[in-house]
Amino acid sequence: MRREPHPISGFIYEEIGDGTVRVKDPVKDRYGLFKWDGSWVEGDVTHADIHFLRYIGGPNLPEGRDIFERLLPVFEEAEASAGEIAKETSGFGSARMGDAAADMPRIVGKYVQDPGRETPQGARSAGHFDLDFFLKADRKPELIPEVYRLENTLEGGPMKVDTARFVDPAWHDMEVERIWKKTWQMVCREDDIPNIGDYHVYQIAHLSYLVVRTGENKFRAHENVCKHRGRTLRECSGKQATEFRCPYHGWSWQIDGALKEITTEWDFPGVRKDVAQLKPAKLATWAGFIFINPDPDAEPLEAFLGPIMMAHYERFNFAGRWKQVHVSRIMHANWKVVMEAFMDAYHVIATHPQLMLTAGDGANIRYDNFGNWSRAAHLSPLFISPQRGIVQTPEEVLADFHGAADGMKEFLRGIIGDEVENYCDAELTDGNFNDLFPNLHPWGGWARMVFRFRPNGSNHRETIMDIIYLSPWPKDRPKPPAAQERRLGPDESWTNAPELGTFARIVDQDCDNVAHVQNGLTAKHPGHVWYSNYQESKIRNFHRNYNKWMELDPS
Repeated sequence: MRREPHPISGFIYEEIGDGTVRVKDPVKDRYGLFKWDGSWVEGDVTHADIHFLRYIGGPNLPEGRDIFERLLPVFEEAEASAGEIAKETSGFGSARMGDAAADMPRIVGKYVQDPGRETPQGARSAGHFDLDFFLKADRKPELIPEVYRLENTLEGGPMKVDTARFVDPAWHDMEVERIWKKTWQMVCREDDIPNIGDYHVYQIAHLSYLVVRTGENKFRAHENVCKHRGRTLRECSGKQATEFRCPYHGWSWQIDGALKEITTEWDFPGVRKDVAQLKPAKLATWAGFIFINPDPDAEPLEAFLGPIMMAHYERFNFAGRWKQVHVSRIMHANWKVVMEAFMDAYHVIATHPQLMLTAGDGANIRYDNFGNWSRAAHLSPLFISPQRGIVQTPEEVLADFHGAADGMKEFLRGIIGDEVENYCDAELTDGNFNDLFPNLHPWGGWARMVFRFRPNGSNHRETIMDIIYLSPWPKDRPKPPAAQERRLGPDESWTNAPELGTFARIVDQDCDNVAHVQNGLTAKHPGHVWYSNYQESKIRNFHRNYNKWMELDPS
């Protein structure tokens, strides 16, 4: 049974079974009983933190699976997945570091207003430390990538945005024309279609595309529509196709999109030229990802990503990562509402209170924006909690910085061996939560996380959310097959995908918010929302790019 103090109130939350949580006020010696969904049962304590109730009494993970995502086992999981990888783990390589969190001291502190402070870059949290503070303390300064020294604060906040873009179906229709038909979007990993003829069906809104491997390192993308009567050619992804034959009347095309056969062609004189090729989409690859863009005049993918983004990931061998996990679920909210829930650390104090028990409150996270790509948590203090008045000396902050680098180094040594010596402290602690416009979140460094958010068909109030883990893998041994997608039901807990580890319980808390946000936006008057100057600057950057692609007046 789980039992923890709340990090702000100090009340003791204790699971007592059957989804019930006892909440005790140790100072006034009173209690309350609650269901984990927030409903009060009995007692003098009549209000409790809904997200902490879920953390204590809500759906749980199987024993041994409550491990942080970047510390999940690699070889053990690969062995179970492929049945062919030798089990060669030792020390931290076995990835049981996640269990150590249970032994860390719990930190409780009453809420106080973060007073903030002025810096040369602008107003920041009272717990802010300059970037140079960490870089000057790096024990391998010669290895620090130049991109790690860059900062770029987005000017112009706070920002007001009309709620119509979240709740009006007409905006969904405009997004299809101006974003989904015009921008670069990640479809899958190269490892998802490893053999010639393997193909992936990519759905975005009502659009559908076939991405197929046509050679050892060659890929093509076609509109997934028969040029005869418009039936979709494939409903799901598949392997080793030699043609794409329409199930309706049998017309067929080669995997490179060239026409193969029109059944009873004698009845279609003069039609062959018009249907000679499936409509293509531009395709490009980066870091093992396959992207498509339906716009034939689109700029190159490299220009869309930008040199700063590509440089940031360059040394981490994302192309060589193993796709360890892929889980998806339909969410009851607009895709932008769901995506915004994963773009800042500002919400930690309210949505993820358990994270503060052994760490900070997230107010001192660093945010940078570079065109279509944004970065967060780059070289930020780990344990400062300015909203609880918990501070650290510079010496303590550096000790934590070096300690985190040393711990990750020893963990990674069990996976990639002595290659780990090629990374500096800044790279070893890199786990940034980053995002690429319009809908891809490839986290940085050793955080395995990749998110994707798509509208579910033509329903502007539903989102398909994908969680993918890309795990480090030794360069000298073959990767296991990429994980197959597990699809959860719309109201199913993410803990039903135990391969997600601890993150399943965290993302459940985020997803508790989004449907209520969607409903609130529909009813909100006046019809606008605000985004802060700094802590929500990544979201502001998204909406700045969104306004550009949607051809909206910036005012």
